[in-house]
Amino acid sequence: MKNNKHRVTSVISLSLGLLILSSCTNGLQVKRPEGTNEMTSSQATMGEGTTQTLTLTETQTATETATQAESQPNTQGVTQPVTEPATSPETKPETKPETKPATKPATKPATKPATKPATKPATKPATKPATKPATKPEATKPAETKPSTKPVSDSGKYMDVSNERNEWSYGYPTSWVNDYRGYWKFQTGNIYLTMDLGYEPGYTDRILDTLKEKGVKVTFFVTTEYITSNEARVKRMLAEGHKVGNHSTKHINMVKLTQTDVQDLIDNTKKWEKAYKDATGKTSHLYRAPEGVFSKRGMSVLKDMGYDNIFWGAAYADYDENNQPSIETAREKLYKYLDSGDVVLLHPFKTNTEFLPIFIDEMRAKGYKFALVP
Repeated sequence: MKNNKHRVTSVISLSLGLLILSSCTNGLQVKRPEGTNEMTSSQATMGEGTTQTLTLTETQTATETATQAESQPNTQGVTQPVTEPATSPETKPETKPETKPATKPATKPATKPATKPATKPATKPATKPATKPATKPEATKPAETKPSTKPVSDSGKYMDVSNERNEWSYGYPTSWVNDYRGYWKFQTGNIYLTMDLGYEPGYTDRILDTLKEKGVKVTFFVTTEYITSNEARVKRMLAEGHKVGNHSTKHINMVKLTQTDVQDLIDNTKKWEKAYKDATGKTSHLYRAPEGVFSKRGMSVLKDMGYDNIFWGAAYADYDENNQPSIETAREKLYKYLDSGDVVLLHPFKTNTEFLPIFIDEMRAKGYKFALVP
């Protein structure tokens, strides 16, 4: 493009030069050499016109040459304009497509990753209360009674009694259980130690050895299966002065056994009585509700069968064989709720096997005596 511009400029300069030269020639008087004949007037005019004609022809030729040069195609075969455009394409910035980069959302997602909840659940799990009531209702028990020999009849009458499920809370005991011969504490100054056994975990003999050494008597609540599988241990319990109570046949709570017909509870209880008498020749009037679950309907049946329902005034989470607490945890949890006259519930697992002699010594140091549930 630059070469074409220079070529056009040179042609224009040449044309202007010829025009200037022609003008200068027309204004000069030409001297003739001596001996030359003068031209006639018509010849002079003709010569003058010829000169001008030649000059104009040369100028036109130059101009045409410049025009042809301007219109000649460049090496790329594209005709170049005479003058540059007002705005050169090379200088005009290239317009980028209007695509915005991905931006972060203005606000955080509505849901957060699964972490801890911002607030505590509206309902607390069924656990022991954090603090102990100032006083517990006093529960007095009448003189020891024996199981009734009178069979329970007309089981349909119990269906009008509420079978609403209740779970025992020794921190806030249910006072109406006294009306159905239900107890969780007895004489002030005593501690009534009890242990529940649904199966043999392998620690009962060591516990019996400790109790014998310390001179402490315990009430063991056992299932029908435990009696039939551990007859020798049950006999040893009785021989060493302990008591044995009914803990149902298969550790089924009484609410399930009285849902449609109380006969299931009656049959379950009688099956235990037979197994116990066959093994030991004895009977028992003590009943421990499996899972600590009970109802007025179930307790009505057991009361009529001559049983005392023994709950508890102190316990702690010692029942998971695979997640046993430390001795320090046992002391901290159990002592928080322990009160004079309480029935204490323990399970014969690893921690209590080690904790039992410590517990006995510390309770005696506080002035408590150990007694059997009457």
